Amino acid sequence: MRKEGMKRKKRRGLLTVLGLLFLAAGFCGMMAYRELKPRVEAERFYQEVRSAAFETEETAAETGQDNSEKHAVRGVPDWEALRNLNPDICGWIYGPGTVIDYPIVQGPDNDYYLTRTVNGANSIAGSIFLESGNSRDFTDDVSVLYGHHIRGGRMFSSLSGYKRKGYYEQHPDLYLYLPEETFRIRLFAGNVISGYGSFPLRFAGQQERQSWLDSIIAASTFASGIRPQAADRILVLCTCSYEYQNARYAVYGIMEELEPE
Repeated sequence: MRKEGMKRKKRRGLLTVLGLLFLAAGFCGMMAYRELKPRVEAERFYQEVRSAAFETEETAAETGQDNSEKHAVRGVPDWEALRNLNPDICGWIYGPGTVIDYPIVQGPDNDYYLTRTVNGANSIAGSIFLESGNSRDFTDDVSVLYGHHIRGGRMFSSLSGYKRKGYYEQHPDLYLYLPEETFRIRLFAGNVISGYGSFPLRFAGQQERQSWLDSIIAASTFASGIRPQAADRILVLCTCSYEYQNARYAVYGIMEELEPE
């Protein structure tokens, strides 16, 4: 009788442990779902925006062209559709072969679109947004885009790939679409920086500009061999990084205007 009682006690203990494990797994699953759901919803929304903005585009698969040529067949966004969605939309950033393919907004400050998608809806994914102190037409010496490092590879998280030279060699260019112009962004440097600092948007003179360029090239995580010229405008793309508290990773590119096709 005593042995039978001990067996029952052990079974109850085992069932209790299994029950607790199932509860813990369920709780973890629920928390993971709650964390993942807004990211999935945001990306679903951005896919709808892409479909509206490039409704008539030919895809690279349909034309037999690789991703590096896709910009040549995708055309430019439907700016009227984008303005109707939100007049704060001022551009589109696209990285062939990457997940970077988003509208750009500019808000009244650098906080507004941190937690809002481009239609103004609250979301932890936020938006890709232009530094509020920049000129909306990207005519400053340096224009800066910010985007979240979203788990799962969305928004600007793929920028961290440029910490490896091999990734840069595979993805040396981005494309910036503006209402009146299209630019190839020839990336030339990328580095880890403190989020407590700021980027220069306009230079007082060539010496100040060159000193800044020399410093970021010297600290770059990849060697491009590209040196910006005096008249070149610079585009910076910046996202969170995790080397230390409040770290950021930024990549820098030359804005090279493309002729209309």
